[in-house]
Amino acid sequence: MNISNIKIFSAILLVVLILGMFPATAYAASPSDVVIGNSYTLESGKILNNDLFVLGGSVNLMSGSTVTGSVILIGSSAQAAGTINGDLVVLGGTLNLAGTFVLNGDLINAGTVVNSDPGAQINGQINTNANTPYIILPGGTHIPNLNSNVDPIFKVVVFFLGLFLWALAAMLVAMFIPTHLTRTSQAALSQPLISGGLGLLTIIILPIILVLLAITICLIPVAIIGVFLLLLAWAFGLIALGLEIGKRISAMVKQNWHPAIAAGLGTLLLMTVLNGLQTIIPCIGWIPKALVGLLGLGAVMLTQFGRKPYNPTLSLPQESTGEALPS
Repeated sequence: MNISNIKIFSAILLVVLILGMFPATAYAASPSDVVIGNSYTLESGKILNNDLFVLGGSVNLMSGSTVTGSVILIGSSAQAAGTINGDLVVLGGTLNLAGTFVLNGDLINAGTVVNSDPGAQINGQINTNANTPYIILPGGTHIPNLNSNVDPIFKVVVFFLGLFLWALAAMLVAMFIPTHLTRTSQAALSQPLISGGLGLLTIIILPIILVLLAITICLIPVAIIGVFLLLLAWAFGLIALGLEIGKRISAMVKQNWHPAIAAGLGTLLLMTVLNGLQTIIPCIGWIPKALVGLLGLGAVMLTQFGRKPYNPTLSLPQESTGEALPS
């Protein structure tokens, strides 16, 4: 990517962050400090009067520093020796708590190893996700996993992380096989009924076939591969539709974006709407996502993952006119 593409990608991530805050009204305000793939240091005596969000970076909260809001870390490493007045959310990575560390809120931890000095103070609750390996407390004590209610801020982080992963996957796919995505989206748009019907037929029949394969023990690996391919086709179809959305946005703003940028932004907007509806209206919000997914899945099947363009027009042999061919 060149510099302009990197700037656009950074803007996309900021948009994801803002949109990811919508489902939980209690945390609707976006943090003022956002660190993506970089390092952040809050020096001794400094005060951050807002939240701190770090994605894939490193954080050093020095002794004597204070964060008045919450700190959210995703796939990051952190050295914490200061004070956090809000919650501390850690999803993946490593968290080292020094003896001078003070947390006045809750510690929400998932998939992370937390090393704590005996002098570290956690005045709130410790919520550990069921998949978290362990939390090390003073003296080497291991706290067992806790089954607790998911905090709203945790839901916000998961929502945001899902959007980010969709956008990142779309950019990677479009970077290598943009033509395949274009063929798939063209099939979905030109033949929506056929694509949707084939997607529905696939989602009904294929799972039955996979279950029958799994019953015969020797074919379990085949069934597992089939499930993987089905999920891959579903995701590929959604990304193809996202690329089409990105292209139309590019045309609206009269820009010529790289397919990776168009796919990332388009998929981001598409999944924000679909996941947002599913979050806001749990009872029926899944229906639009299912319909769009079936449309994309059917288009993937029609084009064989975009390897071949779908052309429903059959070339019929020309009728003989009875005229003699020139010798």
